[in-house]
Amino acid sequence: MDTFTRAVDALLQLLIQIGDLILAGIVAVELWLRAQFALLGLPPAIQTVLLIAIAVVLILAALRLFDGLIRVAVVLVLVLVVLHVLLPVIQHS
Repeated sequence: MDTFTRAVDALLQLLIQIGDLILAGIVAVELWLRAQFALLGLPPAIQTVLLIAIAVVLILAALRLFDGLIRVAVVLVLVLVVLHVLLPVIQHS
């Protein structure tokens, strides 16, 4: 039973590391998009609206493209992206 517990713990650690890697990629894309929007001269409020719109489009695309559990995981990640974008706006309100 001890081996099974260690295997489950190792699997959970792997999933956490994969999640951290995916989140780091999402944050990098968000920062890159914000920098591009800033170069275009868009104010932060409009940048946030555009990022939310992009996330919504990605959520809708994930619903159409993926099936089953993968769909749920992708939608959950994209909803977390929307929350990540909205948190600074909500905190400053």
